[in-house]
Order: sequence, then C-alpha cells, then structure tokens
Amino acid sequence: MKGRLTDLLHTYNGISLDELSRAPLMNRVDEKFAFPISKLDDFLDEMRPYYDVLNIDGKVIFDYTSQYFDNSNYGFFQDHHKAIPNRFKVRIRTYLDSNKSYLEVKEKIKGRTDKNRITIDGFTSEFSEDQLLFLQERLRKQLDLKPVMVNSYRRITLVNKTAEERLTIDFEIVNGTLDSTNSKNQTLSSIVIAELKQPRLDRTSPFYQLMKRELIRPFRISKFCFGMIDLYDENRLKSNRFKAKLLLIQKLIKNTSHAALPQTGF
Repeated sequence: MKGRLTDLLHTYNGISLDELSRAPLMNRVDEKFAFPISKLDDFLDEMRPYYDVLNIDGKVIFDYTSQYFDNSNYGFFQDHHKAIPNRFKVRIRTYLDSNKSYLEVKEKIKGRTDKNRITIDGFTSEFSEDQLLFLQERLRKQLDLKPVMVNSYRRITLVNKTAEERLTIDFEIVNGTLDSTNSKNQTLSSIVIAELKQPRLDRTSPFYQLMKRELIRPFRISKFCFGMIDLYDENRLKSNRFKAKLLLIQKLIKNTSHAALPQTGF
C-alpha cells in the first residue's frame, strides 16, 4: 500500500519543510474525520488540484511514533472521557525519518488547540529538571507523570495551495507500550484519521467539502484515547462514554455508512 500511495503522491506538487512553515498552525482549530482506508486513494486523487504535499528527498509518507504520559489516576484520559473543554495531552513525538524528538504539551482551550514543544533525545521514563520546568509552566501545576502508551503510524501532510490550512492523514495506526509495542487490540489499524487544521473554521475548504459530499461528518477522535482503551481494561480505566464511538469505528471498518457519525465525543 505504501508504494501505491507514494506513486500517487508523487503526482502532487511537492513542498519542502521550509515551505511547510507557510501554515505552522501551532494555535488552531481542528476538525477530524475518520473513514475506511480503502477510500484513501480516491480521496487523494481528488484533492490533487487543491493541495501540495510535503516531500523531503522524494519521501512523501513519514513514520511517526509517540510516547504518551499521564498521572497515576489517568487524569488526562479522564478529562477526555468527561469531555472537559480545557484539557491537556503530554507526549514525546519522534519523527523516525529524521530521528528528531520533541516533548510536547497540547492544550485544548474552548475548541482551540495550542501546542508547545521542546527538543528531547527520545523516549524516556524520567524527565530532566529543564523538562520538568517546561511541563510545569505549560500545565500550570506540577504533576507526577509516567509513560502510559506508545503508538506508531504513517502520516501524509498536505498544505492548501491558496489558504492557511494543513491536512494531516494518519493511517496504519498501531499502539502498545514501551515493553510491548504491539498490543492485542488495535481498534484504529484499518481506518484513516484525517485532521484539518485551520486558524479558524472554514467550511469552504476543498477537503471539508469533499467530506460533506461523501456524508462523512466531523468526528472527534483521539489516537491517545483509543490507544488507552485498547491497552487498559474497564477495571483499570473507565471508558463507558466511549462505547458509542467504538461501535461507530467498527462500522467504519466494515465500510458501512458514515452518515450517522456525530459531532460530539472526544
């Protein structure tokens, strides 16, 4: 599949990392969409006139892996579970193709995403003093964090030719832990998560219009939350409010209608 998608993406106009900065969008609004991976080729073919693709030395599909952190009470996960409007994620993201890693804090504030990060050597179980200071400043309190999950996936990055808009397309999503990087349950392995990132919501976006035509509604979905549900059972991690989401993902995997996908959730 990777080879076929690579050939298709090489028909796009390619842009460099420097050119990607025309849409940095560290503070933004996000709209996510989920659909079966079988639809990805057709969607990419249709989006070619409107988007450029990140291309680094001929590479257009990039491998990512992330290590997520939470406290002993799984506070970050529970905030998502309760749909708390202001909430955090803490992770180390590693770009495997460039071997660069960043410690990141993502804060959701009234529907907007604010991301801050610093460089780090790679995955870790303990933070240095400087890293702890960064976390305390961004989280605005001191938390005793521990590694809870690792995931890996492939990503395509598209940038709108005429607007400040970025579209990331994640697929082949696999989750696990530092000790076991491939868990028994892999809810997201057969679907695509596309995330439209804009300074403010613009429904005239070509991709948004494509999703509307295909009856694929915005779907608040989190790789972190689904990964945690796959890894931890109900006795350890309460996740009953996500059951409807899990059922809808199962329907997507079976390539059924997405018209019923709600706009509420994660």
